[in-house]
Amino acid sequence: MARNLSVHDQLLNWRKDLIDGKLCISSVLLPNKNIPLFEEDYGFLDYDWFLKVTKDRKCIFTEPTVIRYVNENNLSRNPRYRSAEFIMNLYHVNPSAFKRLYSTQARYFYSIGDMDRARFWFKRGNINLKTIMYYITSYLPISKYICKKFRVMT
Repeated sequence: MARNLSVHDQLLNWRKDLIDGKLCISSVLLPNKNIPLFEEDYGFLDYDWFLKVTKDRKCIFTEPTVIRYVNENNLSRNPRYRSAEFIMNLYHVNPSAFKRLYSTQARYFYSIGDMDRARFWFKRGNINLKTIMYYITSYLPISKYICKKFRVMT
């Protein structure tokens, strides 16, 4: 079932309450005209490109048709990619979304076992019960179990 939503606004505001907090763009179909250049600074980020592509274009959200399984070889687990993506997102998202970015960065470091950096970003991110529990468990040797049992990175 398709819904007319502004993907551009969703990307800019990073609103977790819209589309159940999930925004995955696996295919983009565009007429072959006026397509902006892909991100050129880092060579593998698509966030700013999606912002340019979705601006002033009608986009339709449909129900997911593919399930993505995360493993250790995913690009999203690559430290160089995560650092570049974080910096790029800071340039493009509204300041109201910074705390969400910090929380995402914290969960990344938590999932790879870098607890000092995870705690640094947890302190700056959204404060809620889940974050507090991640913060507390970052001092305990159970983080691998928590990462397997719960979806730490979203």
